[in-house]
Amino acid sequence: MKIVALLSALAAYTASVEAFFILTHPILEVTRLDPIINPGEVSSHMHTIIGGSNFDKTVDYASTQQGKCTTAPISIDKSSYWTPQLYSYSEGKYTMIPASYVNTYYLPRSKKLPVAFPEGLRMVSGDPYRRTFDPKNPDHQAISFVCLTGQSHSGDARYNQRNSFFEVPCDAMRMQVNFRQCGNGQLDSPDHKSHMAWASGGLDGGDCPDTHPIAYPELFYEFVYPVGQFPFNTTAGAINWVLANGDTTGYGFHGDFISGWPHDDGNGVNVLESAIQTCNGDTGLGIGGVLDDCPAFLPHINNAAAQACIPENPLVSENIGDHGPLDRLPGNNPLWVGTGPKPSFSDYTESAGFVDVQETLTTGWKDLGCFAEPKGSRALTAASTTSDSMTRNTCIAFCAGKGLQYAAVEYGRECYCDSQLRNGATLNATLDWYKCNMKCSASEYETCGGSATYELFNNPDLAPAAISTQLPSGWQDAGCRAEGAGGRALAGYATSGKNMTVKTCVETCAGRGYSIAGVEYGQECYCANSFSNGGGATASGCTMSCAGDVTRTCGGSSRLNVYSNNATILGAPAAASKKRSVALRV
Repeated sequence: MKIVALLSALAAYTASVEAFFILTHPILEVTRLDPIINPGEVSSHMHTIIGGSNFDKTVDYASTQQGKCTTAPISIDKSSYWTPQLYSYSEGKYTMIPASYVNTYYLPRSKKLPVAFPEGLRMVSGDPYRRTFDPKNPDHQAISFVCLTGQSHSGDARYNQRNSFFEVPCDAMRMQVNFRQCGNGQLDSPDHKSHMAWASGGLDGGDCPDTHPIAYPELFYEFVYPVGQFPFNTTAGAINWVLANGDTTGYGFHGDFISGWPHDDGNGVNVLESAIQTCNGDTGLGIGGVLDDCPAFLPHINNAAAQACIPENPLVSENIGDHGPLDRLPGNNPLWVGTGPKPSFSDYTESAGFVDVQETLTTGWKDLGCFAEPKGSRALTAASTTSDSMTRNTCIAFCAGKGLQYAAVEYGRECYCDSQLRNGATLNATLDWYKCNMKCSASEYETCGGSATYELFNNPDLAPAAISTQLPSGWQDAGCRAEGAGGRALAGYATSGKNMTVKTCVETCAGRGYSIAGVEYGQECYCANSFSNGGGATASGCTMSCAGDVTRTCGGSSRLNVYSNNATILGAPAAASKKRSVALRV
């Protein structure tokens, strides 16, 4: 609970920091991809990635715009932001520490008002091979760490912000990267840095040099890791944290960025430029995390979509240490201690391939979208199951096994099935996709509905066995009929049972010499040779599953699924009687 309270306090704190604006992101994915340094292939080490959902082995501006969503709360920002993943090191093994959240700051550090990033600008800050720290070098200063605890450590320099890993335990650690603010107009350079430059005051801004006269916002990352949830060895010199490239110092932390901010939002507005020019707050230093205070952002704020955003493209297929410790870090990344060159495994051969982030839906099934449950009831009632191993295809397999054409996932771990929509549910009332935003219990990269919302799937070709094969010879389906007004529509004989099926009821009535059978309320059976008490009119509302066969409906409230012997002529409803001749329910 302590770490949760701490992170909540930090989230509140960011809203007051002086910045043009701050975007708080959930994590999009953790995988071994880096489209700047290793385009088109598996990258050398793991990264934590936020931003646009179309992140892939290769990324350009056009591909960012093709993404369905972004982890940024401003839906038009489909930029990609990433840094190396952090691991806990204990007893010679590595366990991935999942980042809690990320803040991306757009800072007003230039003496003149910055302009928006060019579409597709890419840059890197930091150096994964750096082993020393020069306090006068802004590239070194750009990498920093903050130890977050629930206690005051005033006067204890061990807890001060620093440029390498801490030697004291922290509840959480904030891993930070500043980026150069001045550009020469190019989108990239061979080293992914030299097309950008520091202002005269380094991280603190100032004037841009003549070689790089264009002032951009200073980009700043905070990746927050809950390190306090993992073991910490207090022995002097012990290794507790390791970057994904094997670095034990933290000097090699770095950040990458590809701008996915469009210069035209479809209405002729450059949203980023407008925000920079007009959303400076009362102090002239920005709005911080209060995005609602920026009119340029208002049409594009969508926190729900950001929280629901999942990656669209394949991930590297390998064990990344998120479900248990690893003997080796992913890739060729031995533990790297000291100031020497990066070590490598002599026997390492890259063999990792790619795997789809989401399972392809089972053949024949289609995703119909996100829907709200009917108030106080469910849309699919024939069968259900819950599981901590739930995925979309798990639910589909369960429903298909029962011969039911509709399957729905809800609340991350629930599955519902039926042969039709019930209780007023309709296919004409789809919700926005992000209303079904809960991750499946067995897949963090797949969503399984939401709270009282469900993702619906259908296989129209999965028809249940023909009803005629379940009926005695000569019997046929006579449809859904209304119950009598003053008594039962079928008043000859009645029975009920928790294992009631259509077949059971029809055989019961036929065996007693009746030519009409009706099932009602899921488990009741009525027999007669004709309709009575005003009943028998064609009706709707036969939506209850049979107690003994969820693939069939057995009437409803005051509704009967009726079956008749072929020789029987079902005439008009008989006049109502004041006497109910057969009663099972009041």
